[in-house]
Amino acid sequence: MKAATIARYGSPGVIEVRDVPEPVPAPDEVLVRVHAATVNRTDCGELLHPTLVRLLTGAGRSRRSILGLDFAGTVQAVGAAAGLFKHGDRVFGMCPFRNDGAQAEYFCMPETGPIAHMPSNLRFDQAVVCEGAFYANPAIEHFALKPGHRILIYGASGAIGTAAIQLAKYRGAEVAAVVAGRHLGLARSLGADLTVDYTTDAFDQLGPSFDFVLDAVGKLGIRRWRRWLKPGGVFATTDRGPWSQNLLFLLWSRVTGNGRVVIPLPKRGSGQAFVTGLRDKIEAGRFIPVIDRRYPLAEIADAYRYVQTGEKAGVVVIDIGPEGRSAEPG
Repeated sequence: MKAATIARYGSPGVIEVRDVPEPVPAPDEVLVRVHAATVNRTDCGELLHPTLVRLLTGAGRSRRSILGLDFAGTVQAVGAAAGLFKHGDRVFGMCPFRNDGAQAEYFCMPETGPIAHMPSNLRFDQAVVCEGAFYANPAIEHFALKPGHRILIYGASGAIGTAAIQLAKYRGAEVAAVVAGRHLGLARSLGADLTVDYTTDAFDQLGPSFDFVLDAVGKLGIRRWRRWLKPGGVFATTDRGPWSQNLLFLLWSRVTGNGRVVIPLPKRGSGQAFVTGLRDKIEAGRFIPVIDRRYPLAEIADAYRYVQTGEKAGVVVIDIGPEGRSAEPG
């Protein structure tokens, strides 16, 4: 099978698409024929800092030679003890960190992992949207958002940010989205009540009117988010920050017991329930996939370079097979 392999770690130039043996599912696993995958911020982090990413995710120290979290495809085979899926099922989800990833024609994963039947109303290339929502959801749940709450989402155009807008609106909160000017329309289309271009005076004039602030890209300085929060408001981030400063703020928050700074992480073992719930939201029209651009597997190194610019909106798709884009919902 063809796979994007990593002989060593560092820049996208180390990625090589080559033939490798097709994996064989263990008794409790399924073998997935991948039609579409993604390159996301987590993949870029693992490419540069594999040991750190795997320690943070609880996946241990060992490195893997094929990256990739998001996938959409069909079940090719099932292990002897697996019974939740059958050959030919359309599935989507996230490849666990302990496995070789989804940037390949085939991969194996436990059937009880973050995998579910695909939304009936999506093509394969539209269904690779779990990772961003998976990392946005813990912050939205920690905030316990409800009608009357106001939340500001900084970096609201990426995979995590676009998901956070929709998950917050699902709970009835009022959402302010801070994005680049070219993404204002996107943020509005996803339900943001207020959209702000971070290069304008309107951004500098934002005041302390928010119950919650979510930094979806890990770039905010403390002078910004403290100024936006109401007394007793909570700041959450999805990243440790450029100088790991958010870890210091988190430690300060825990030492003082005020709970004003959090870095929420998904609960261990919650993946399959989350993917199933996301499918239900998509089918009900409560969550819309946001796709930036697509690359063939042969050009995956270029996809990594693009994601590393920090300019993407939503998801960058990798078409693993020709049917990734063309296959219509069944």
